[in-house]
Amino acid sequence: MPTMTQKLTFTTASIQNLVISNPTDALYYEVLTPEWESHQTTVRRLDTRADRYDTVGSIRNQSGIPVAVSMYNKEFINEELWLRKIEGQGRQSRWEFDDGEGNYFSWTVAGSNLELRTLDESGTQSPNPIATFYPHKRYVMVGMISQHAFLEIESSVVDSLDTVLVSLLVLARKRRKHSL
Repeated sequence: MPTMTQKLTFTTASIQNLVISNPTDALYYEVLTPEWESHQTTVRRLDTRADRYDTVGSIRNQSGIPVAVSMYNKEFINEELWLRKIEGQGRQSRWEFDDGEGNYFSWTVAGSNLELRTLDESGTQSPNPIATFYPHKRYVMVGMISQHAFLEIESSVVDSLDTVLVSLLVLARKRRKHSL
């Protein structure tokens, strides 16, 4: 029996200013990098019951200082400690992180996509991805977007979605800077 998945669409090609949401907006995130604070990207989740935004993560990228991540307004930590790179052969490296609730995950490159898998206690990846990020596509490689980027997630990811999205934004930024 196939697993139920949800599709979260990224509204723009920018990873610094966008909305990430599912079709019903039940899952709705806003990613903001204000012009006056261009070194700080904030990820906020819309709490539809309370009708307010909650800050779930921040990414600080100041020149001369290593990139740092903060979850739920806690202290900033070095991005390389938070999202640990595990070297592999060729493009087989992966990036591991935990959601702070005892769940461990791993991002891997799969063609032009990024795949998220769970990790067990021994560090072994699950055989099938629980989420896949599909980057945006452009008409003839320039100009208008022909397909917005989206993240397809299994229902098991929803409880860890805040951390998953922040880790994805950090990886997408690294990918654009060709530092994966």
